[in-house]
Amino acid sequence: MAASASASLLLISVLLIPLTSGVHVYDCEPGTEPTLCIVNNLVYTTGQDPLPQLNRSDTVNRIQLTYERFYYTRKPMVSVYDAVLHETVLRSPPNVAVINCHLQTLVMPRELEVGDFLNNVIKVVETNPAQSYNIRYLDLSHNSLEDLRNLSVLVNLQTLKLDGNQIAEITAETFVKMSNLSILTLGYNQIVKIDLKVLPKSLTTLSLIRNELTEIDFASVSFTNMREVNFESNKLKTLDVASMMRACPALQLLPIEYNPIPRDEAQRIITELDRHNVTYYINGDKTSDSDTSCDSDEYEIDGVCFNTSVLGSRTFLKAIVLILVGIVLFGVFGLSARWIWHEMRY
Repeated sequence: MAASASASLLLISVLLIPLTSGVHVYDCEPGTEPTLCIVNNLVYTTGQDPLPQLNRSDTVNRIQLTYERFYYTRKPMVSVYDAVLHETVLRSPPNVAVINCHLQTLVMPRELEVGDFLNNVIKVVETNPAQSYNIRYLDLSHNSLEDLRNLSVLVNLQTLKLDGNQIAEITAETFVKMSNLSILTLGYNQIVKIDLKVLPKSLTTLSLIRNELTEIDFASVSFTNMREVNFESNKLKTLDVASMMRACPALQLLPIEYNPIPRDEAQRIITELDRHNVTYYINGDKTSDSDTSCDSDEYEIDGVCFNTSVLGSRTFLKAIVLILVGIVLFGVFGLSARWIWHEMRY
């Protein structure tokens, strides 16, 4: 009987060898512990069996997934960040960074406090309106987000970075419950118009750099803690400084370069900002040789450049370059066709 039992155990062990040997165990990069664990090239897919394992100490509170990629498109190693990856594989770290890995879907973990998902292709952030979330800091910059409504339940957010997405509209319900939000960045999107009344009154920093704003209205709003607002590289032609200062009495920094504001209006705005001790350029942008700091289709006031065209200098130059390239290509095609015709004749 004992021999039969031993044989059975041996057989089970042999059968389990292929299952256990298929588990991929990842280690933290040497030197990153005790609180930080950097993991290279972790592979995870939804429904994966067996799941990958991470060998880390219990003192780790921040995990960073890094991926070595070439310039050409490769198959994503982690397309979805979900509860299984966060809780089972990574063992619920409070701080996670998943950068540049072609991540497409983020299923927000309930216990996550700091999330850095910069430079992916995230189109969807899945949340559950019936759940509460601990997230305080969330960086979703340079992804593919268009709709922000699922973020409305993240009421504990203090910093939210959404630069470089495909956002064209800010709806009222997105920020209505975010009473703790202090820093909001929405630069490098396609926002044409924004109603400031839908934004949290707790904001200290608001960035709308390089959007499509043609006007901004500070009437009937109050941001008593606002210190920095960035309107650089939009399509503004005027700015009501008096109304803005009533709404943001603590304002200290207001970059407004590269807007198509007429010269007289720009001079008036700068004079008023000087009177309120508000800086209108980012430190380091203003050079001592201000006469040569602006492009040919820009003008300069007090070291700050303004566009003379709504298109802006960079768009104009890009159009010129494309036209020249088209002319060259057309010419090469014409000469080639003429040479072929000549050869065919003889």
